[in-house]
Order: sequence, then C-alpha cells, then structure tokens
Amino acid sequence: MRAHRPVSLPTGRITLVLLAAVAAAVAYPWQTTRERWVLGIAIAVVITLAAWWRGLPLTTILRRRLAILRPKRGERPVSGSRADARATAVVRISPPVADPDVLPLPLIARYVDRYGLRAEAIRVTSRDSVSETGAPERQTWIGLTLSAADNLPALQARSPLIPLHKTAEVAVRRLADHLRESGWRASIAQPDEIPRLYARSAREKWSSIRQGDADYVAAYRVKVDTALPNTLAAIWTYPVREVWTALEIAGAGDDQTLAVACAFRTDARPGARGPLPGLTSQSGNQRPALAALHPSSTQVLDGHVPVPEALLLTRLRWSSTIQHPSRPRHAAFT
Repeated sequence: MRAHRPVSLPTGRITLVLLAAVAAAVAYPWQTTRERWVLGIAIAVVITLAAWWRGLPLTTILRRRLAILRPKRGERPVSGSRADARATAVVRISPPVADPDVLPLPLIARYVDRYGLRAEAIRVTSRDSVSETGAPERQTWIGLTLSAADNLPALQARSPLIPLHKTAEVAVRRLADHLRESGWRASIAQPDEIPRLYARSAREKWSSIRQGDADYVAAYRVKVDTALPNTLAAIWTYPVREVWTALEIAGAGDDQTLAVACAFRTDARPGARGPLPGLTSQSGNQRPALAALHPSSTQVLDGHVPVPEALLLTRLRWSSTIQHPSRPRHAAFT
C-alpha cells in the first residue's frame, strides 16, 4: 500500500534556485556585460521559483493557467481499466429501517486491508440536492479502489488475466454484505447510475467550472483535523443549490490517512478563497479535482494526512440520507 502523505519539500525547485545562485556566484564580481546578464537572469529565476501568491508557487499558478486552456483536461473514465491499473467499484447505501442513520465509518475503514486485498482507498461520497418537489435529499455511495500494483499476487492467484475490476466488485460486495447484516440497504451502483458533477460541455475557470450564466460548480479541499465534525456540519448546512462531500480513507493502523473534499453548486461565481473556514479552493485545478470527487473515480483525493486522532471516525456522524427536511440539512455530530 502506498501511503498518501502530504507532498514533500519541492526539492526540484530548490535545486534550480541553488543552480541559479551558483551561476551568479561564478559570475562575480559582475563587472562585464555578460556577468551582469548572468546575475540578472539568476535573480529573475530565483524570484520566479521562490515567489508565492495566495498559497501557491508562482510557477504552479502559471502551469495551471496554461493547463486550463487545454480542452477537457482531467476527464478520465470513471471505471477502471488495464491502462490505468486501477479499478473502482461502488455501492449505493440507504439507511436501516429501525437503527439510526449513521454510517459505521470505522467498519468501512477496515475494508482498506481485508481478505488479502489492499485497497488504494475507500471513499464515502454524499450528494445533497433538492428533489423535483423542492424537498432536500441526499444520495450516498461507498467506493473501493484497487490498484493492480498493490495486489498483483492476489490477482494472479485468482486468474492469469488479472481481473482487476471484477476483484474490486467482489471486495465491495463483501462490504455491502457486511453492511446488510447490520440492517443497511446496499446495492452495486454502475457509473452511469451516478450523477455527474458537471456537464461535459462546461468550461473550466480559475475557481470553478462554469455551465451557464448562473450555474457554477467549485471544488474545495477540506482541512482534516480534530475540528472536522464542525467543518462538515458547516458544509452540509451551507446555503447552496447542491453539495458534494467525500471522505477518503487510505492505509491501515498507524499508516491510516484521511482526505476530505467538497464541491458547491452556486448561482454566483465563487470567489478565489474558500467560503468557509477549513476550505481551500482548488484554484486552477477545478476540473481534475471535480473528476476525482466522482464516486466512481479511480483517482485519489488531494491532501491525505495522518488521522489526527484515533476516535475521529467514530465521532463523525455521517448520515446516508436527509431525515429531517424541516431542519438544517444535517448535523455532523451529536
């Protein structure tokens, strides 16, 4: 299992800065025109590589600005294939008839490494929207992503053809069976049965995906810390047309990591910053971030960090549906 840790120090960027500094030092005492040109170029390189704006390196901003110009970047098939060596199987979840509608997140997390299979990640995704009758509603899915590289011996033992997607379906069916034993209703969901976050014709902007004059979808990274229950409560009660929320679990035991992301559908163009504390806009990275948010995506979410406290998953109160339409949408904790 590959651990999803925060991105390490940008050693490549540091190396280029050091090379520029060495070039400037070699040109010392900068008396000739050529030496001054070397000094000027070195200073420009250092400024470009070291400059930051709104939490992003200047070079990253430039790269993302150019990438937005590429049509439909970030579009990937939502189901696994041999080409990407990953597969995701998804189960749709509905609440028990008699028991409380609180997802057993610790139980779900145990399926990251179970029955000889190591999942790349397990993700719980909920979509909060409004029905045709005007009532708030929620749909919830659990997706399990397998990597061929992480499970090669287990896959070869099952078949010489390495049936990656079928193996992912078997793993998620076992999880569904386990949930049914606890009273949950669970059924396999196909990718075309899950709503898209945005239309294929939508245009990517710096801070959102634009689908019309008054239809924007914006992706945000959610800070994972001990205040996560409060952050989720704020997300689920935020007054927007539609909310997507995903919690992704990777690793097991001391190596367990979490990542959380969300997306808002709004009438007005979103700002450059997160609308709530704990939310960071996926500036310049909207289409790939929204593609990764889809329940059937084979891409892991950005921002995996070690679990901040042992009982965090137990403290989270994540419901599969909206039970009280007359109240604010949900409460993340009791």
